[in-house]
Amino acid sequence: MFPKPPIAPPPEHPRLFLRKQHLPGLRDKMTRPELKQAWERLLKYSSYGLDEANAEHCPGDVYVIEANALLYIVKEDREAGLKAKTLALSSITKNFNPNFQDISRDIGRLMLAGAIVYDWCFDLVTDEERVFFIRHFKRLAGLLECGYPPVKEGAFVGHSCEWMIQRDMLGTGIAIYDEDPEMYDLAAGRFFDQMVPARNFFYPSGWHHQGDGYGGVRFQGEMFPTWMFDRMGFGNVYDSSQKEVGYQWIYTRRPDGKLLRDGDSTPVMPNHTKYTRLHYIYLMAGGYYKDPYFIYQQHKDEGRFQDKDVLFAFLFADPDVQAKPLDELPLTRYFGAPTGVMVARTGWDDGIGSNTVVAEMKVGMYQYNNHQHLDAGAFQLYYKGNLAIDSGSYKGSSGKYHSPHNKYYFKRTIAHNTMLVYDPDELKQYPYVKDGGLVWPNVNDGGQRWPNEGRPPLTLDDLLTKDFKRADVIAHAVGPDPAKPDYSYLKGDITAAYSNKMKQFQRSFLFLNFKQTAHPAALIVFDRVVSANPEFRKYWLLHSIEEPHIEGSRTVVSRSEVGYNGQLVNDTLLPERGNQEIVKVGGPGKEYWVFGTNYVNDFPGTKEQGEWRIEVSPRTASELDYFLNVMQVKDIDGPDALATEKVESETVVGTVINDWVVLFGKSGERIDHDIALPAVSGDYAPRGSVLSYIVADLAAGIWTVEHEIDSSEDTTRKHVHIMTGEVSEESGVLQWQCEAKAGRLRLKYGGSRALEVR
Repeated sequence: MFPKPPIAPPPEHPRLFLRKQHLPGLRDKMTRPELKQAWERLLKYSSYGLDEANAEHCPGDVYVIEANALLYIVKEDREAGLKAKTLALSSITKNFNPNFQDISRDIGRLMLAGAIVYDWCFDLVTDEERVFFIRHFKRLAGLLECGYPPVKEGAFVGHSCEWMIQRDMLGTGIAIYDEDPEMYDLAAGRFFDQMVPARNFFYPSGWHHQGDGYGGVRFQGEMFPTWMFDRMGFGNVYDSSQKEVGYQWIYTRRPDGKLLRDGDSTPVMPNHTKYTRLHYIYLMAGGYYKDPYFIYQQHKDEGRFQDKDVLFAFLFADPDVQAKPLDELPLTRYFGAPTGVMVARTGWDDGIGSNTVVAEMKVGMYQYNNHQHLDAGAFQLYYKGNLAIDSGSYKGSSGKYHSPHNKYYFKRTIAHNTMLVYDPDELKQYPYVKDGGLVWPNVNDGGQRWPNEGRPPLTLDDLLTKDFKRADVIAHAVGPDPAKPDYSYLKGDITAAYSNKMKQFQRSFLFLNFKQTAHPAALIVFDRVVSANPEFRKYWLLHSIEEPHIEGSRTVVSRSEVGYNGQLVNDTLLPERGNQEIVKVGGPGKEYWVFGTNYVNDFPGTKEQGEWRIEVSPRTASELDYFLNVMQVKDIDGPDALATEKVESETVVGTVINDWVVLFGKSGERIDHDIALPAVSGDYAPRGSVLSYIVADLAAGIWTVEHEIDSSEDTTRKHVHIMTGEVSEESGVLQWQCEAKAGRLRLKYGGSRALEVR
């Protein structure tokens, strides 16, 4: 069924989560102030009598069992060990309805508690009792959602990718291996054959594809084999890049303590000042990888461990890891292949009034389905409030996985800040969506397609050989200071995310950190969109919580509720003013509007799910359209927004804002020839002022910047050298500063030879 696991548990007890050599360290933890909360709660659990284990005031028999087993193993308390065994033998006979939603989590947790007793209290368990344990372990395993043998669901997503295989069945198999190796061989066989390759594929990106709501849950499950096999003496069974995943939720943490949203998640209520569900992950990963920033984040969250986590918090915490503040980290982090996301910040200060800006720029290279959304190419922007948002909610009157709101709006492209191309006949090609044994009619939101008809990949081979690839990162760069960059740049080709209605969709993001209080930052988004039919209407989307205000080509979005004071000002520079239509959609009856239907979902107590968006479209039908939008942030009661101007030549197009000139290539290909840059108006660049230039989409190699001035003596032109630099294949970007003068700048391509010393 599955290949035999490459490693087997050592022939000794204990071996599940700990061995004899770990006991002195655990005894030391009992006296450490850092573990005081966990240890005292474990002592409290152990004090409940057998008749109280399932009483309303007790957290449950599982926790009483484990706490007493721990007292036996670390304090040699025989009475506690016998109590743990007696209660475990009774509890594992429970009957469960396997059709009850999410019941596998309770079943698996009970299996694990019994396995801990079997392993830690091994010398107190008789041969007859071991047979009894094993029979009921297999009975319970047969009720799990993954099945026994564990062949159901896939290796990337689903409940089987939480705890039931990677912790509960695997842990139980480790405990009983000498007497009955079947469960270990099945669970570990599948784990090493399917789950390890799947995770080693996406771990290098440092980003978990199941988002902020479910990514943490799944990643927690994935940390258990890391600890289990390491504690048995086998080291890390995953690629070491697993340690990078936790940075996803550090960088997307908003100054108000909440997270930028990603995938199936629910807005945090206003009275919840922090998102604390991840502190246990930072304890597990921080303790294993000795990461000082994870430990800092764990302490910062100050979360109270759930009952189910207390034992493992005690086992896995490393109180000797010294926390380091997050402001030592670079402000921008690129989460590379196979994800392609960049998060740029202007600081790490906390509080609702913090001046920190957080921008997320997503290419999104693979679509794993399940709790992931069809949001390739999307962006989010936070400043003193959530301004450019992911719209919708996983909870509410029409929330949860199979609700109309979730299936037809929340998960769809239309709920995100990316591009729609509306083909009225698209449902003829994609009439339905499948997920497991369920089939539902598709909707036409103008957005991205469901790969594999909506079903998730089963294995890594499935992911790589079917149509789950949806985008490629074309270029990325930060600079000039990698720790505190002025610019953060990401470009992707997102064509594959759409049906054949899309010939090409390239999106470039450029985040500028102005390092100024009055005007902190700007996010520039440039799109090159080619539809298969000129009549297919294109829509550029920007979602907001509060109603946007449109004045000509400028849209203003504010966040004024509950002490927030942020404002986003978006200037639409392309399509041209005479060819642009900017429409706001939302408000009562149209909060979650999808071309004629409102998939309403009321989530009381917060407005974070949003109910407004603008749609920017060209008025004239065309196969090729460019979109250029410049979003700057400021205080609502702050100074006026910065002026912006479109600058364009035959080859490049871009904008001027706050002494920055930003230019993108128009062809969709890298520029590999000399080009003249468009002149900048003196209104935006007074003579003598210093301008910062950044030109994207350049071919790799040597580029020279010259200032071209008409000679007053004859018809020739004078060329003054400004700089020579090397453009990497990875970035395609050249950046420099120079004084604004009469004349124009010219870029000269010197080919891909090594940089010459001038």
